[in-house]
Amino acid sequence: MRERAARGAQAAMPAAKNASTTLRRSAEDASTTLRRTAEDAAAWARPHVDDAANWARPRLDDARAWAAPRLERGGAAVQENIAPAISEAMVTAARKLEVRPARKSRRWGSVAAIAMMLAAAASAAAALVLRRRAAEDGHLSDGTTGMTEQPIDPDGTELDIEANGHPGA
Repeated sequence: MRERAARGAQAAMPAAKNASTTLRRSAEDASTTLRRTAEDAAAWARPHVDDAANWARPRLDDARAWAAPRLERGGAAVQENIAPAISEAMVTAARKLEVRPARKSRRWGSVAAIAMMLAAAASAAAALVLRRRAAEDGHLSDGTTGMTEQPIDPDGTELDIEANGHPGA
């Protein structure tokens, strides 16, 4: 059986070599054919692509010419109509969000009134104290002392009242 397998393998060897050579030639032929077909397709497509580009170019320019004024009018409409409405809505929202300033307290007015009343009371008290002192010192309410004689200095000289109580003035 072994011999039979060895004979079969020897007989298959030349057939396998022929098959690989045949397959290699077939692949080369297919590659060459495919390359020629691709080159032919590219040669056919180049002028057609150029024709398509030449056909599309003026239509593209027409589309741009048609769209440009419409876009410009749309931009102007947005700027004149929609943008002010959006701006107004944003300002309104901001005002609703804004913290209102605290109401001014009226403390300053009441503090000032109390201070004025205290100043008036202090002035009245000072006037009373000065009157009492003046009465204790012998001064009358009209500003005089009530004395008719000339005042005498402790060293025995008479003081001149007209000279503000200074001797020899």
